[in-house]
Amino acid sequence: RCPQLERVIHCRNCDVFTQAGRKLLERELPKAYKNEWTDVMAAEKEEDLPGTISVVIFRIEEEWLALPTQVLAEIIDPENLRSHSLPHRNNPILIGIVNVHGEIQLCVSIRELLDIESINEKADRKVLKRMMVVNSEGGQWVFPVNEIYGIHRIHPKTFENVPVTVAKAQSTYTKGIFNW
Repeated sequence: RCPQLERVIHCRNCDVFTQAGRKLLERELPKAYKNEWTDVMAAEKEEDLPGTISVVIFRIEEEWLALPTQVLAEIIDPENLRSHSLPHRNNPILIGIVNVHGEIQLCVSIRELLDIESINEKADRKVLKRMMVVNSEGGQWVFPVNEIYGIHRIHPKTFENVPVTVAKAQSTYTKGIFNW
């Protein structure tokens, strides 16, 4: 216990506390810290080109996919969600239902919907499994992803046409591809 505490009632009222705080904030910066922030501030910044589209990039198995960020509601750690299967339903696309902040949402398998081949995760790959919650005209949908890269901006001119093998598929959801 501090002997000054009875007199000042709280540390923030003490001159010793105030002086220690000033000493901490007014100390000389370490050289490595100055150099690191000088490099950060001097680095050339990426400029957003007018007309770029913001997308969230994620991976399902070995396939990297992207959706417009406007449809993304949130990303949730799967440990915080428990999916419940629906009785008498054996559709591989419909995983079940999940409780997202007190609301029941349908959980679907994009892997099954897009017919993405299942693989075993490589031991050397860092995997951060997540659940994506997206908005659509019919409400919200939840689906598991193997990894989320993040948000990326692309210009519509960088989109390439969908390969013929994908475009002629029975059910294609691909609108375009881009180099990333």
